Amino acid sequence: MKSSDIDQELFTESYCKVCSAQLISESQRVAHYESRKHASKVRLYYMLHPIDGGCPAKKLRSENGSDGDSVDKNKCCTLCNMSFTSAVVAESHYQGKIHAKRLKLLLGEQPALKAT
Repeated sequence: MKSSDIDQELFTESYCKVCSAQLISESQRVAHYESRKHASKVRLYYMLHPIDGGCPAKKLRSENGSDGDSVDKNKCCTLCNMSFTSAVVAESHYQGKIHAKRLKLLLGEQPALKAT
């Protein structure tokens, strides 16, 4: 299957499968497909689903290759389904609230509710 065939399956005039977005009008479709959020999700999708059908983790492995099957934490957070452009961005994410919240949910802890 060619990449253009895959693109036609993922991005139609009325639905974006990568973002799970229903596109009602022409202006909404144009705005969605040109948005940064859509571009980010598409990059992550292609990183996790390579066109050649190879193992997705191969594109994410650390460059020294000594970690075996592990994914490079400076390139992708599998818990939050995010990819990073640099180690600084990755570190900022790992110290942030969103990652901490998802980690707590994964470990089975209840997130703290804010008192009013």
